[in-house]
Amino acid sequence: MKSFGGKVSLMAVLISGLAGAHSALAEEIKIGVVLPLSGALSGYGQPSQKGLDLIQSITPTLKNGDTIKLIVVDDKSDKVEAANAMQRLVSSDKVDAVIGEVTSSNTLAMVKIADDTKTPLVSSTATNDRVTRNHPYVSRVCFSDSFQGVVGANLASRDLKAKTAAIVFDSSNDYSVGLAKAFRTQFLKNGGTIPIEVQAPSGSKDFKAQLSSVKAKNVDMIYMPIYYTEGALIAVQAKQLGLNKPVVGGDGLAADPVFFEVGKDAVNGYMTTDYYSPNAKEQTPAGEAFIKAWEEKYKTPTHTWGAMAADAYNVIVNAMNQCNNPRDRVCVNEKIRATKDFQGVTGTLTLKDGDAVRSAVINEVKDGQLAFKTVVNP
Repeated sequence: MKSFGGKVSLMAVLISGLAGAHSALAEEIKIGVVLPLSGALSGYGQPSQKGLDLIQSITPTLKNGDTIKLIVVDDKSDKVEAANAMQRLVSSDKVDAVIGEVTSSNTLAMVKIADDTKTPLVSSTATNDRVTRNHPYVSRVCFSDSFQGVVGANLASRDLKAKTAAIVFDSSNDYSVGLAKAFRTQFLKNGGTIPIEVQAPSGSKDFKAQLSSVKAKNVDMIYMPIYYTEGALIAVQAKQLGLNKPVVGGDGLAADPVFFEVGKDAVNGYMTTDYYSPNAKEQTPAGEAFIKAWEEKYKTPTHTWGAMAADAYNVIVNAMNQCNNPRDRVCVNEKIRATKDFQGVTGTLTLKDGDAVRSAVINEVKDGQLAFKTVVNP
């Protein structure tokens, strides 16, 4: 018995030693995150962080056992702060990849740092065409403005049968300018005319003069590639002026509860081009699991921007799992940009030159919330 007991003790020591060796081999993978958690764009940043928190709890490690740590920095909705955050994450925190930002202007402030330091940067929702153009270390899981603007123009021409359109946009915002350009080009190509374009600068509150000018042109529809705060105010003021025309916006228009709280019934009927809808009948297995987990954790409907952030995380993790050394940023970047037919939360993802090739979703506001309307394939 003594000898048998000795063998058991030795076996226990060996098992303990092997477990300790495995623990010693496991590393901590650091992924930086830059989000607007405060300031004017926090309505995009906060649900994105919720999505990242949730997906990390679902997938906390790589397949080799390495743990994943998220280092989150609030850029306060400011592009200078976004650039500073990116530099700090790379230089001081020594991150292996970065998720961010969610808006085009702030992401554009970060892209050069990503390229210069060879740090993979993946944005969940920055759509401006320049985000990935000539930036080999920058990718995104969303579509570009070129595609989204074309979808909006075709929706106006083919579904709404519009022959004339007004564009309400912000010339100081990269996202707004990019979408306006893409819509304009395609709508004119479709045979339509655009007799008026007016400015809706971020931070402004009174748009009645611009809307009165739009009303005077009696256009068939209005294209509005702006953010949710100004969008809600415009909806209310347009209704007050008796300007009742179909409105199509981009992915940023109805992305925060503020749009519905301020806009109330004035925003009913508004349509948006988007990446994803948790209300769509067809979901990937990952999407179904994420929706269930979100509703259980947060007790609210799944947020599009949270789901998109989760897929930015998923794409990075999937790439790291394909590299012998998941901290080899060159390998990770190559695998990110080679993503093909990946079953993500928001659908099947394929990346080409850093851009996601994916379908667009058309949502429509009904009874104070976004309702799924249809899917448009690329």
